[in-house]
Amino acid sequence: MNMQPLAWLGLFTMVACNVSGITVAELQARLAKSDKLTIIDVRSPIAFTQGHIPNAINVPASLCADKKLPPLGQVIVCGEGLGHDSAESATVTLNTKPGITAEKLDGGYIAWEATQSATTRDKGLQPEALNYITYAQLKNVTNEDVVLVDLRKQPTAARTALGGTNAASATALSDLGKEFPGLPVTQTPFKATQPQKSAKAPATPSLMVLIDNGDGSAQSMARTLKANGIQRYVILAGGEEIITRKGQSGLQRSSSGFLFKKPNANPATTK
Repeated sequence: MNMQPLAWLGLFTMVACNVSGITVAELQARLAKSDKLTIIDVRSPIAFTQGHIPNAINVPASLCADKKLPPLGQVIVCGEGLGHDSAESATVTLNTKPGITAEKLDGGYIAWEATQSATTRDKGLQPEALNYITYAQLKNVTNEDVVLVDLRKQPTAARTALGGTNAASATALSDLGKEFPGLPVTQTPFKATQPQKSAKAPATPSLMVLIDNGDGSAQSMARTLKANGIQRYVILAGGEEIITRKGQSGLQRSSSGFLFKKPNANPATTK
């Protein structure tokens, strides 16, 4: 059967959207019963080394298609859980391999850590590392359990040389509903809507995307969330400014007065 590339893409997208998922609670219950499972962590080797579910094996998502695997039976695919990983596509790919039936871990490694489940991460103090997502990655998010947390402040009118104010100089904030259609928006992460799961297992917490004016309020909120045991968050790198530029790098003035191009921030993948 010959199919055009776009047809293949459409078929792949349709299959990926129907990937079977398993919650952290369900995985813990199956492990407690000593079910024969293989956990495949599809994150980068660096992220895997920093911490992973005990006994998991690391097969980065980009290598799943070419990796020769034995008939492992029931497989649980663990991604980052930050809304921009490729756990779904890796699950689809692994399900095409003989002797493998793969399910995706809802919420990925972040959700697993959030329940204080056992990991291989070193104990003790760790350097602070916050989770980030780029504009392009957020535009491609299709997960139904993503909530935008609007921490932006309305701009104020600039004062003129005559002492008055110029209301026209205050640029209105971007409309998040139009910019990221289909994703719910809330003003506080503590009222973020949680997805409804079956009564047998608790729902995986929504992934909260923190968006600010670039004033550091998203970082402060991230630390508050972590202090309250909430791990499923990401910060939109660049905040409101990157939204107004549609993800494009801009010019930033240095302290010496010269203009330089400011690259998009690279998202961190660790907690």
